[in-house]
Amino acid sequence: MITFDAQNFGFVLSLPEGRQLPFSVHAELDGNAVEFSPWEPSLTEAGTFCSASRCGEWTLRSRCGANGGIALTLEAALSPDAQPVSRAVLTPFCLEALEVGHVLTHGRTMGGCESYPCEDDTASVIESAFFLCATLGKAGEKTILFSHPLHQGHFSHFSGRLEGRSLVGLKASTECDPAGGPLLRSAAVTIDAGDGHALLEGWAKVEAADREPVPIPQDSGWNSWDYYRWTITEDEVLRNAEFIAADPVLSQHINRIVVDDGWQYCYGEWNANSLFPSGMDSLAAKIRKMGFVPGLWFAPTLVEPHARIAQLNSEMLAMAPSGLPCLAFSCMRRNTFLADPTRPKVKDWWRQLFRRYAGYGYRYFKIDFLAATLEAPCFSEPVPKGELMRHILEPIRDAVGPESRILGCSYQFQGGRDLVNEARISGDIHADWESVKMNVTSIAARYWAHGRFWINDPDFAVCRGEETSGDPDLHRLKPLLVFVQPGDTEPQHFNSSLVDLNRRQAEVLLSLVITSGGAMNLSDNLPRLNPTGLQLLRKAVAARKGEAAVPLDLFRSRYPAYWAQRLSGGLHRLLIINWGDSRRDYEIDLSRLNFPASTPSNFWTGEPVPAPGRILSTTLEPHSCLLVEMA
Repeated sequence: MITFDAQNFGFVLSLPEGRQLPFSVHAELDGNAVEFSPWEPSLTEAGTFCSASRCGEWTLRSRCGANGGIALTLEAALSPDAQPVSRAVLTPFCLEALEVGHVLTHGRTMGGCESYPCEDDTASVIESAFFLCATLGKAGEKTILFSHPLHQGHFSHFSGRLEGRSLVGLKASTECDPAGGPLLRSAAVTIDAGDGHALLEGWAKVEAADREPVPIPQDSGWNSWDYYRWTITEDEVLRNAEFIAADPVLSQHINRIVVDDGWQYCYGEWNANSLFPSGMDSLAAKIRKMGFVPGLWFAPTLVEPHARIAQLNSEMLAMAPSGLPCLAFSCMRRNTFLADPTRPKVKDWWRQLFRRYAGYGYRYFKIDFLAATLEAPCFSEPVPKGELMRHILEPIRDAVGPESRILGCSYQFQGGRDLVNEARISGDIHADWESVKMNVTSIAARYWAHGRFWINDPDFAVCRGEETSGDPDLHRLKPLLVFVQPGDTEPQHFNSSLVDLNRRQAEVLLSLVITSGGAMNLSDNLPRLNPTGLQLLRKAVAARKGEAAVPLDLFRSRYPAYWAQRLSGGLHRLLIINWGDSRRDYEIDLSRLNFPASTPSNFWTGEPVPAPGRILSTTLEPHSCLLVEMA
């Protein structure tokens, strides 16, 4: 219920569980704050309040959310004689302060999720897309979910600050850019309280209500990027494919070979370079002959200056306000133009390009740098930012057909699930412990999406390191060489190989990929792994797929340590991870998880794990895990 506090000229939100949250309403038009007249309840519509400003009439509507709680929407009908508005920011909910024990934020694309256990010295600016979870108290017994719809035209987001144990100045805003006319409407912000997992899963269920569950494929793949990067060659692709085909276990579970960045002449010039002398059509035929599905990486919106598109057809590029093309994006110091996805000529180019490669036999397409498109300042057609994913991916899907699978990498999630089969949920993961630790929150915060919207892709399942590889070139590749500057005196970037993973840490990464339930893409130089490394990957690819594991301590820990996964046939998995730098004891009551009463077995060793009285206790070394199965 919403009430208006006339004394303080603000609103009060009463949640179903009795908590009251005083809040205010804000709006900006082209950077200027709107001054509202006093709000008054509508005489004709319950739960609705009206106001006016010099530029028009304003309405705040409240209703019951689809899954409970209260949903708020701010609307404006601007006066015909008012100055035209190009950009509006509508904020139907601004909370002054809330005492919290933990805050979980969510990114708009892969990675970008953060977990904040709140202490007296906590200080951070926060941004979140689609939802924000604020848990009250250290024990995490009650969570408030602030949420927007997943499908968005105009972007909405949450922003605020953490100051000690207080969430301060929390705003739920929608950016109407371009504004699109005199009628403005924010996305609905829904506020509800209860169990955090139930709230997130309920929100996801509502957002996917009009869609059938996504089939969970049992196949795995190999991708060239994390080991080879731009040094990948035709011969190395075939060498790894031949190794997989000859392996008695890998050959039964890996069915696709994906050539990542490095095969093309340049971004925007999607033809084979000199490292692929037989051409991509010949390579696809060789991969298919070995029994694999060929896959290929593209960044269709990136165009480097020496690509013929930029040199001869610059009208296909997104422009600056000046009307001239601009180098609007940079990755690994490669500066690029951006193809304008609102231009029919660009869409026709993509259709021809992807129809050609689908004709070669490629059936798996990794489409990357999708979020980069938003870096362009102007497009030929002024469309809301949330619609850009559809402009890019619809012509590609039309070209490759429904029989091909599309992985959206740096995919903007508001585009929905009908555009991609799989979506990257984490940032880039390497054979490096810090990158695993950095990305676990994003894997945890998106468990609800797997099988509902798409197949979750937690990035590469790699295991190479000093204990798992006999590779003399293990540290030879220098992926960060592009960051070396003329005045640098430290060898950090020059010497970094992004390989720093021992066997225990490799088990953690592979266990996370297994329990994510989603895509599994190997990315090591497989012939150079030693028997220890190969055995890890064989067990990983042979593991049965299932639902995404639920991170049990998602709403109280910075790095979730307890994960519970359910599979078909009554099989369950429990994953416990020690993220810390010292030895630690762990204990969990299996009966509270409704796990079967059978004796757990260690997934990696096959040994039984005692659980007397249904209490599983274990001591874990630093950076290690215990993954158990129960039937």
